[in-house]
Amino acid sequence: MLKTKYKRGLVKMADYYGTTSKEKLEDVDVQISMKNLFPGTQLHSSTDESLHSYGRTLVIDLNKSEEDIFSEIRKNARYKINRAAKRDNVQFCAIFSPTNQQIDEFVEFFNQFAKNKNIPKCIKGKLQGLRDKDALTITYVKDEDEKTLCYHAYLRTKEYCSMIHSASARFDNSQIRSLIGRANRYLHWEDIKMFKEKGHKWYDFCGLFVDPSTDDELNLNRFKKEFGGIEIDVDKKIYAHSLIGKAVVFLFKWKMRNRPEYNRAKLIKHHNYSLGK
Repeated sequence: MLKTKYKRGLVKMADYYGTTSKEKLEDVDVQISMKNLFPGTQLHSSTDESLHSYGRTLVIDLNKSEEDIFSEIRKNARYKINRAAKRDNVQFCAIFSPTNQQIDEFVEFFNQFAKNKNIPKCIKGKLQGLRDKDALTITYVKDEDEKTLCYHAYLRTKEYCSMIHSASARFDNSQIRSLIGRANRYLHWEDIKMFKEKGHKWYDFCGLFVDPSTDDELNLNRFKKEFGGIEIDVDKKIYAHSLIGKAVVFLFKWKMRNRPEYNRAKLIKHHNYSLGK
């Protein structure tokens, strides 16, 4: 189990990975607990005090050989990975214990991307908290002019590594956009190989849209599925530990009331999960 604490504005947060139990916490307003449902995982009943959801994610079995993993990637994606590796003059870089400055550089890059995509910004304190637990890895690809083309940030547990942020540089030039698309696929492949070598069992793309409703959501799901892998559920529970926490959880519930992953939690019954399903 991995746990980390950070602040989201004035709210004291605690994230737990690998469990969905409510912890005894006195210095926290909101606890977010999530667990990937790998083979044979037993589901536990939801309590009325938690905001409960079941999401989906895509994982790659790193126990397979590198050759088998690569063969399961779709042909066009394999071509783009090979072209990036052999012809695009790009360089893969990985940071396993990023400094505050390196985290700042990532945050600046990602938040500009988030602004363009109209998605939430990343939380610097959360990244620092993971780093302080020796559970954060940042990877990126740069071109021959040392310009960063794309970034990934991962949390690491003993069992799996999970991508928590992904961002690409923005260019109007179509040729450069194509280069970035190849570089991002190449970055995923290099990440997969690296985490396999480090002994992790699973590579987690950290989320699929359960019921994609926009072109961006459809395209993101389609991109991730280019890499093969298998889909599993993610059990997520949010608990309040204070009056402030209760207000925040109520706000989360209001925002999530029509989300498919929230509605799935009302429908899924107890059973053992199998990755083959």
